[in-house]
Amino acid sequence: MDTYLINLERRPDRLSEVSRKMADLGLPFKIFRAVDGQDEDAKLPDLKPHLFVINQKKQPVRGEIACAASHIAVWRQFLETDEEYALILEDDIDIAPDLEMVQKQMPGLGLDFLNLSSNAPYTYTLDEETLSQLANDAVRTRPTVFERSRRRLWRRLEWRRRWRIFHLHPLPNGHVACECDPAPLLGSGYIVSRRAAEAFLQTTEHLFFPIDLVWRHAPGMLRQGFLARPIVTQTDKDSDIPGRFDQGKMALKYRLLRPFLKSRRLRRRFDVLRLYGVLRH
Repeated sequence: MDTYLINLERRPDRLSEVSRKMADLGLPFKIFRAVDGQDEDAKLPDLKPHLFVINQKKQPVRGEIACAASHIAVWRQFLETDEEYALILEDDIDIAPDLEMVQKQMPGLGLDFLNLSSNAPYTYTLDEETLSQLANDAVRTRPTVFERSRRRLWRRLEWRRRWRIFHLHPLPNGHVACECDPAPLLGSGYIVSRRAAEAFLQTTEHLFFPIDLVWRHAPGMLRQGFLARPIVTQTDKDSDIPGRFDQGKMALKYRLLRPFLKSRRLRRRFDVLRLYGVLRH
């Protein structure tokens, strides 16, 4: 599994810091030069700005779209290799020592995508006590509607009605990979399969969302998940994407159109139903 580190050429400070962290862990990586939103000639993906506003309740900014272009270009480069999986990292991160272990375990999990950098919003309900109780009872798969007591216990892990966990995959050192839908946002660190990279490319042909939403829209019955305890964390020291927050209220015309044009993730939800079945859904 190759590791790709996305870095803006004008941010050697970030590259230096994350290189030291990777060296401390003995992890080799390939530097991928990010698409720079400040470059007027940068090649950016096709964007549907009106749908972007309707879905995200804010205007897209150039740096955000350039970030998407960087991830898209990494997927393309990965697919030119013979590797089955790729680890993709952004450069403003801290890294836990268990990263290499998770890389080695990934092929055995049967997942197409694993978010290493976020467990939100499952973090609000995901607790060690429930995970431990399910582990002691050897419950690894979401119980059916007929297994009422186990299903009630399992649902303590889930957040709201549609945020579901379907399988628990125990890993060494107390880690657990949670197979789920929807998968958490944040693309600071994740592992992707060839099948997922192909689906992500297809989904981003006409972009109407930030790039870390692509896994929530991608078709193809992809098995997706996250680590209950993230091992790649964003440092939040500074941002190279100014203007993406605090844009004020969405214009009235978009608010009126939102109930009709907001994406309901229908392709992904149908694939999830096919993957896990109505009784577990």
